[in-house]
Amino acid sequence: MRLLTMIAPAGSFLAATFATTLLAQGVASGDDPQELVRACDSATGRSGGTERAANDPSEAIVICTEARAAFPEDGRIANDLAHALWAGGEVVAAREAFLAAQALGHPRAGLGLALLYREDNALPFGPADAIAPLEDAARAGVADAAYELGRAHAAGLGVEADAVRALQWYRRAAVQGLPQAQFELGWAAETGLGMDADPAVAAGWYHEAAEAGNLMAMNNLGWLHAQGEGVARDPARAVALYRAAAEGGEPVAMGNLAWMLENGIGTAQDTGEAARWYLDAANAGEAQAMLALGNLHLLGQGVARDAVSALRWFHRARMAGRAEALSYIGEVYEKSQAKHDPERAAAFYLRALKAGDGWPTSRMAASWEAETARALQRLLQAAGTYDGPIDGVIGGGSRAAMRAVMAAQDD
Repeated sequence: MRLLTMIAPAGSFLAATFATTLLAQGVASGDDPQELVRACDSATGRSGGTERAANDPSEAIVICTEARAAFPEDGRIANDLAHALWAGGEVVAAREAFLAAQALGHPRAGLGLALLYREDNALPFGPADAIAPLEDAARAGVADAAYELGRAHAAGLGVEADAVRALQWYRRAAVQGLPQAQFELGWAAETGLGMDADPAVAAGWYHEAAEAGNLMAMNNLGWLHAQGEGVARDPARAVALYRAAAEGGEPVAMGNLAWMLENGIGTAQDTGEAARWYLDAANAGEAQAMLALGNLHLLGQGVARDAVSALRWFHRARMAGRAEALSYIGEVYEKSQAKHDPERAAAFYLRALKAGDGWPTSRMAASWEAETARALQRLLQAAGTYDGPIDGVIGGGSRAAMRAVMAAQDD
């Protein structure tokens, strides 16, 4: 809902009703004027960090309007009112309230105004208009504003993309203790975005963010400990970090914890618990967990052997964009008694090759079921890349034919 109207006038029924309530409580009568301020803070759910009204916007608008009338020079109240108006769809009035809060010197008003400009609404402003108020807020010491400037420069939101400039703003927010900015610096150091890759620096920033509760930082620090990059290799520490992030709801960490449990690395092997974490991660959209869970069903490890369930998870991974899921599906039709279908298996392997998945080319000859191998050779022959015998032996000629199928897709 985008209501481009101002708030209810002072004589409206809603405002009059609330004013009557305040008078009955002795608030508007002057017994405790600061109660208006506290009521506005409470109604908007603001405790210094949130940027949108958390409770009923209609109630918050009325309460903060009363507080604003009583304390017209209080920038915090103007800022609270702006957020209440925004949450209630009153974007024109919200902008005016943010501007008023800015004029009164409230440091976070520029951040709110910038986020309002970024949102797709009826206002004739956009990401480029958000930069100046963000810079004002960041220079006034608002860490969230510096972080948003980092995001803007990283993604090209209203400015030209500039990874180095993004890091400058992220660093300003990070040294003020903002966990998400600390995570971004860790990621930049790990991957070499805008700076030289340095896993030790990455680990330091991830540690700071993880200590503050950032779940992805916990996960990524766990990965560094698992690999021994930038920190001592410590699989048990990796498991502890993965578990903390997974229990906090981070899907990537759920999958990583499950993999450690499945393989008994840094912890006792427990394929049953691994399957449960894979399920949570898969249900949260993690395609790698879908593949892993399907494989456990195919093998009957930690869960009942169930080709139908395996296929369901592999198909979900394929729909999530994982090309290698085609090879997994092919393996079900090749290896499962319940779903054995060599022709269908070969067709999925060919589709996997065309999608760029080279796993079928790397298999040892002895791992191929003969009927499936012959079916694949026939498909390769029909594709014009194989002229050898249809003998069910996947040797050098068959592998070369598969690689030719892959290469043809790149032309």
